[in-house]
Amino acid sequence: MAKVCKKFDSVSEILPNKDCVRIKVRVLRIWKTSSFLNPSEVNSIEMVLVDEKGGKIHASIRKQFLYMFESKIEEGQVYQMSYFSVVPQTGFYRTTLHPYKLLFQIKTKVVAVKSSDISHHGLTLTSFAEVCSHVHDYEFLVDVMGLLSGISAEREYVRDGNVTKMVVLELTDTSGKCECALFGDYVDELNKKLGKTSGGLPVVVIQFAKVKIFRDQASIQNVINTTKIFVNPDIPEADAFKDSIGVHGIMLDATVSVIGPRAKPAMDEEFLRMYPKKTVSELSEMEEEGVFAVFGVVSSIVRGEDWWYPACKCHKSVIADSGAYFCNGCNKHVFQVVPRFRVKIAVSDGASTCVFVLFDTDMSYILEKSCAHFVGRSKAAPDDGSYPAEFELLVGKKMLFIIDKGMKVTRIDDGTFRVKRVCMDAKIIGSFAAEGPYVTPVRNVSPVINLDSDAASPDVDFVEETQPLALLKNTAVTPPGLGYSPVKNDIVVNTVKRSLSSSFDSVQPDEKKKRLRKIKIENE
Repeated sequence: MAKVCKKFDSVSEILPNKDCVRIKVRVLRIWKTSSFLNPSEVNSIEMVLVDEKGGKIHASIRKQFLYMFESKIEEGQVYQMSYFSVVPQTGFYRTTLHPYKLLFQIKTKVVAVKSSDISHHGLTLTSFAEVCSHVHDYEFLVDVMGLLSGISAEREYVRDGNVTKMVVLELTDTSGKCECALFGDYVDELNKKLGKTSGGLPVVVIQFAKVKIFRDQASIQNVINTTKIFVNPDIPEADAFKDSIGVHGIMLDATVSVIGPRAKPAMDEEFLRMYPKKTVSELSEMEEEGVFAVFGVVSSIVRGEDWWYPACKCHKSVIADSGAYFCNGCNKHVFQVVPRFRVKIAVSDGASTCVFVLFDTDMSYILEKSCAHFVGRSKAAPDDGSYPAEFELLVGKKMLFIIDKGMKVTRIDDGTFRVKRVCMDAKIIGSFAAEGPYVTPVRNVSPVINLDSDAASPDVDFVEETQPLALLKNTAVTPPGLGYSPVKNDIVVNTVKRSLSSSFDSVQPDEKKKRLRKIKIENE
């Protein structure tokens, strides 16, 4: 007869020799891992559990037991669990300091319960002084909290045939400063969350981050599918942090500084105070040149048009030529290209309708997914007029647009208008409608970090109206029939000199004092 457990065990006291482990825990984080040989196949489910005393332990559900537990466990919920295998926790970047982890077995019991005694976040904060004291990559993941005192413009790089976004944060706490690199979908997630802040230096929490040593300096980076990001979280730890920062004389109402290249203004600054307002009707009829803020409602997605284009590292479209791709912007052949959005939408103000063109930054901001995500799952080349079903979510949305009708950037050849930036923030839209017109300043306002910037050059070229090539595999394409391995220095996009990961060593210029080649970036 099985032994009956009368009480809950403390997570911190779990040992391998215990006959029965019975715990009451909240699932802080849960994620799936892929099979090494087949990335589309789930190999295991990993999770971090915390009890009412704050003790944390890692738990795993192996492939053969997924069918038993996958539908029973949700992140953030509390469960009574019992009957596990307890094994040593090994490997690099371990999620907890606990020396052991739990393995679910066929006899493991999981029962959902309610409890307010267990922390929803389970933070174990590490100071930046402690992070920066490491001289080797740290084997455990850490939680950090700091003021966002600096942020770089977004960049992209290509490695192993895949394109990845990157942004560098400068975080500050009472012990000092530390840099944090975020990659991939975490960049979009951060942008979304920062877009909802109301000004000043936001408090940013990075949970389950890894400590990396790059060029003899410690910094932190996200771990894909594991790291969690919070901005201005409503938790006691954040309130205490703000109080302690104030005591040290750090101004919470300061402006986030820009790391690296020039960035665009903040969204409210650009849409409410930099440009004169025009209606859709006025925009379509006027001869005046300039940059204008326009309000409208998306009435439809234009069908029969390409919704993406294959682009070079400079964001300009490319054409297939001689077994490679030719970029007019760089005036050379390139061997890998990246899919970027170019979506035509009909926008109305109730009296008139114009066709606007949304490009990669804005579409990624709206859909919260990259163009590569949609192209990668397509079954056929998108030249038949079809587009992803998610695009229909735009129809009926109220938006603000920045439209450039200058000498160099005016109507595109087909009569549509190029969108420089889009805003869906209800508060900003409300203020736009309530306030009177503004005159375009003669001199640009001091740049404030733009959370959705491409760091684009003001020297703009049009995207050529080329047909998309055959379906891009993953996020970059090597032309068929080429046995050529691209030079990594040839495929860096929007290079920023500040680099935090050894992943970027392979795409940095030579160690000699070699000047970076200046390139034009398509202004989107």
